[in-house]
Order: sequence, then C-alpha cells, then structure tokens
Amino acid sequence: MSKYLVVSVWLLAGTLAGANPWRPSERFLSAVRYVESANGMFLFGDSGQSLGDFQISEAAWADVSSWRKERNLPCYNYNRCAFNSRINRAYAADYLSLLQGELKKKLNRNPSSSEIYAAYNMGIAQFAQCKYSLNQVNPVTLRKCQQINLILQGRFTPDFNSSPRLASR
Repeated sequence: MSKYLVVSVWLLAGTLAGANPWRPSERFLSAVRYVESANGMFLFGDSGQSLGDFQISEAAWADVSSWRKERNLPCYNYNRCAFNSRINRAYAADYLSLLQGELKKKLNRNPSSSEIYAAYNMGIAQFAQCKYSLNQVNPVTLRKCQQINLILQGRFTPDFNSSPRLASR
C-alpha cells in the first residue's frame, strides 16, 4: 500500500509540474518589448507586417489564438487588438511560451532566452533553417539577442517606462 501511495504522489507531482508550463518573466517580456519597438515608440515593424509593442505578425497572432482557444482563453482579433498594449503583451507572452516548448522538443533541452528570442524574431521555421544556431542567424537578430542577454544579466538597463508613441521605423 505504501508503494502505491509513493507512486501516486510521484505521478501527481509530475502532473502538477506539467500544469505550470514555462512562462517568460516580466523582465524577459520587457526586454523583448525594448528590442522590438523601443518600448512602444515604433508600433509598426517589418514594413507594417508586425504590429504593436511586441511587433507580432498576423501569423504568430493566429498561432497564439489557436493555442488560447484550445485552453478556453479569450481570443482577440488581430486588426482590432494588436495595438492594445495589454493584449499585445499577453499574446507575446503566450507566443514566447509556445516557442519555448517547441524549442525544448527540438533541442532536447531547455532553450536559452536568446534562442527563444531568435525564434520569436525570425519565426521558428527560419530559425530551424539556421539549425537553431545563434551563430547562423542574421546580424540584426544576433544583435537583438545580445541586447536581450545584457538586459537579463542586468548589464544594460533600458528605460522600460518610456512613453509609447505611434511611429514607424
């Protein structure tokens, strides 16, 4: 009977651990916002193909909406809500979580923040073409990965409180 109890507790612990999937920290989210839109100063990226504080593409938004729907979470229309800072941040957090899970499967280990960001910035398919190697990503993405690392290490402190304004790059 005690063996059954030990196994049951072990299985329950594993189930509960799986109930709390990886989520990006607030600092990681702030770092992504900083490198993507200069803290919301540039709300259009990729020639207008990525929108909001976190420069999310419509395809990434659709992926997150599908993921949210499976979990009975509210889903939002891209064209109406991409500029809503709260919703854009929630979708970015969900997208980073999705990417972390995919990379963990592909790499057979926990991916670094830089690897997660590279997949976010380039798209997971393009990052796969680089064999998931930061040494093979384009120079702009590599520079942003380095900025993310510096922010997370506390060696670069951007002004996360700068006020956003509508502009394009």
